[in-house]
Amino acid sequence: MSENLAFLSLSEVLEHFRKRTLSPVEVLDATLERIAQHNGKINAFTIVAEDSARNAAKASELRWAVGAPMGALDGVPISVKDTLMVKGFPFRRGSRATSDTPVTQSAPVVDHILNSGATLLGITTTPEFGAGPVTISPLTGITRNPWNPSKTAGGSSGGAAAAVASGMGQAALATDAGGSTRIPAALCGVVGFKPTGGRLPTYPPNVAGALSSPGIIARTVRDIAIILDSVAKPDLRDAEMLQPDGFCYEAYLATAHLANNKISANGKSKKLRIAFSTTLGYAPKVDSEVAALVTTAARHFENLGFAVEEADPGIKNPVADFLTLFRSGFSYTMGKFSEEQLKLIGPALRDVVEQGRLVTVPQYLAAQDARRALASKLQHFLSEYSLLITPTVAVPAFTADRWTPEDFAEFSDTRAWTPFGYVFNMTQQPAITVPCGLTREGLPVGLQIIGPRFADADVIRAAHLYQTTSAVNIGRPAFTTS
Repeated sequence: MSENLAFLSLSEVLEHFRKRTLSPVEVLDATLERIAQHNGKINAFTIVAEDSARNAAKASELRWAVGAPMGALDGVPISVKDTLMVKGFPFRRGSRATSDTPVTQSAPVVDHILNSGATLLGITTTPEFGAGPVTISPLTGITRNPWNPSKTAGGSSGGAAAAVASGMGQAALATDAGGSTRIPAALCGVVGFKPTGGRLPTYPPNVAGALSSPGIIARTVRDIAIILDSVAKPDLRDAEMLQPDGFCYEAYLATAHLANNKISANGKSKKLRIAFSTTLGYAPKVDSEVAALVTTAARHFENLGFAVEEADPGIKNPVADFLTLFRSGFSYTMGKFSEEQLKLIGPALRDVVEQGRLVTVPQYLAAQDARRALASKLQHFLSEYSLLITPTVAVPAFTADRWTPEDFAEFSDTRAWTPFGYVFNMTQQPAITVPCGLTREGLPVGLQIIGPRFADADVIRAAHLYQTTSAVNIGRPAFTTS
């Protein structure tokens, strides 16, 4: 029974609380049991806040008993990635070079979920400062994939995705600077959402600057929408946050039906067009099973009545410009470190910092120009199409202690297996990944749906439509029944 409770979706848990058929304490007990059983194998949490979580769940139970929940997330167990501050806990960012002294304030999105009543489960693992698409940290070690612990969970939100996939919490707050929410969510078989840049408040500024955004990982798209309604709120510490768009994201999901697959133009009805690409025109290699499963998912939209067309946006691989901006941010941040701190950072982060030190001001400004041109081109492309569909990652999960897949060793670009991630950080477009099947080895594959900037609600609605109408149900990782 406890296993079944741990794998309920966030929306299911809330419905049980409303009906008083389950209490927050019961759900937390099941979740903590899962953590005790499996975190040693998966390594998703660096801190489990058991005592404070139990206190929070008991307080939530009392509120639900009198029909007075604190907010939309009251009593739901949610974890937070170690790139987001949590008051009362150390902010280590996966690094031995950081302090173990508890911080005195939380990141805005953390404040928002706690003010909505969420139960904080603990802090999830990340590579050092989130500087990589797999989760290997000199502080916390390797985070493994719940579907096969010999495989990577992806990164940099590997702990967040592995926790949700393992039944260790209904959802997780994450961050995404180059695919860091979507990559691990896809490899672990859960849903991961990166909103439009500036949609969610950020404090302190991320190391990767405007490339990064807070992200959300959950089991269903509806769960993503419920959390987004709670966190897409202003915070005075982030002067660059967008004004709220006025959507109630969960309510907007109710409009996801066939009648909305057509729009009226000049009195005539036409189908909404979806562009579909398995390469974006530049991916050097895509696993054949990944391509096949994503193609099947794209055709599902066609069967629903959308006009699905194979089309590439006509862009070149922007990885060089992405890395110029990405590495510069890390070099700037680590430039404030003492010599003693610099001696403690690991080789992966050290390489990023050293590469960032080589970037000149003209190179940085040229990369910013390239980023703006790329964003303009993709906005133009998506003025002709409503959405763009791609794989989330070019490969299924690979060996856990590697930074790149075995069969990508031929490429000098170490991010050649993540060509669908960083581009949408550069353009600040909303993107979501949804499971679309399993490989023959039983590893999850993610379908990525991208929209124009500011079209977060449409991206979420399309993903919800896919998740609730397709026959895809990947089930649970096999080890979770042991």
